[in-house]
Amino acid sequence: MIKAQLHIHIKGDPVDRIPYNWKTLIDHAHEKNFRVLSFTCHKRIVFPLKAKKYAQNLGILLIKGVEIEIQKEHIIILNPTKQAEHIRTFKDLKKYKNTHPECLIMAPHPFHPSKVSLKKSLEKHIDLFDALEFSFYYTSLKNPNLKTEALAKKQGLPLIGTSDCHILKYFNHTYTTIENTKPLTTKNFLKTIKENKVKIHTTPLSNIEAAKIVLTLLIRKLRKLLPVV
Repeated sequence: MIKAQLHIHIKGDPVDRIPYNWKTLIDHAHEKNFRVLSFTCHKRIVFPLKAKKYAQNLGILLIKGVEIEIQKEHIIILNPTKQAEHIRTFKDLKKYKNTHPECLIMAPHPFHPSKVSLKKSLEKHIDLFDALEFSFYYTSLKNPNLKTEALAKKQGLPLIGTSDCHILKYFNHTYTTIENTKPLTTKNFLKTIKENKVKIHTTPLSNIEAAKIVLTLLIRKLRKLLPVV
């Protein structure tokens, strides 16, 4: 089985304050036996060529990615071109999808209680999405992924388990696997996902863990806005 983590933020993200760089992330992923990764920073493709080569030397396929915004709602594009950074509307997204069949468009944390989640926009524009995200951020008492899971089943779309990585501690908490594919290339990997030949591995967070994550991210945001904090 090939382990994949497809929603990752690293140092250099234009929006989030991330303490670890690409090398630390790749080393950590290698330690946890991941074979496919995608850096999906906000608004801008962050894909150092040194990182691609470094990952390759460790037997890891590093795929380009970006987390764009449409009306402040987040959308992930895997294997994007630079043009993806300029998508501003769902009309733009539709045009981009039609002219770039090599990409994969995924809805991250679509029904989580946040203004950046797609919610109704996802259901309205469901034909633009190739996959839906099963986010690591849930507990046994509250799981917004259940609605995502139901929609994926209804639409016949693959569910992709991710860590939405901002904190390395939870990198291996929720992830996706596929059967071995040879050769392991971006094209073959994304094709396997679109064919819905994926499996999610996940464990719910405890209520305390969920609270700690929110607090950690809040402190980071304050430090980004107010460096003296």
